[in-house]
Amino acid sequence: MSEKRMKLIPLTIPSRGASIVMSYDELYTPYIEMTWLLPFIQLVSRSTPNLNAAAISALTDRWRPETHSFHLRTREMTLTLQDFSMITALSIEGKHVCMSTDSEGWRQQMKVLIGMSPPEPEVEDGEKKDRVPAGAPFTWIVANFAHCPQDTNDDVIQTYSRMYM
Repeated sequence: MSEKRMKLIPLTIPSRGASIVMSYDELYTPYIEMTWLLPFIQLVSRSTPNLNAAAISALTDRWRPETHSFHLRTREMTLTLQDFSMITALSIEGKHVCMSTDSEGWRQQMKVLIGMSPPEPEVEDGEKKDRVPAGAPFTWIVANFAHCPQDTNDDVIQTYSRMYM
């Protein structure tokens, strides 16, 4: 790096501002508790944890995608699913929380669960688009479910809880 006269700066974590746009409402708590996600959501919704940027940069430099591990001076280190579960307080047992958007009927499933789904992507001249996004775009979710209305029934609160997750 000294030959190229490059100044190295620590990496930063990009934020899309999702926690600002989709704020957590205490009305969601009973429904989120049923999924065992409440500790994780509380951890994430508070703010991004304080991280040592220099340590993150050093680990990033030592990551080897071929082996999915960090190559350190003393030995290799791999992050296992159990490690991730301990760090994030997420359960790794039981059913998955979200539905598959790979299937043709995901829009119908979404209509059954929340009463609506994003519009079909527009096609030009009757031709099918090569790349069609799977799942609901975040902009659509924010436009329709950013803030849960107060003084509403449990079905609406449950719908907003699902969309928050």
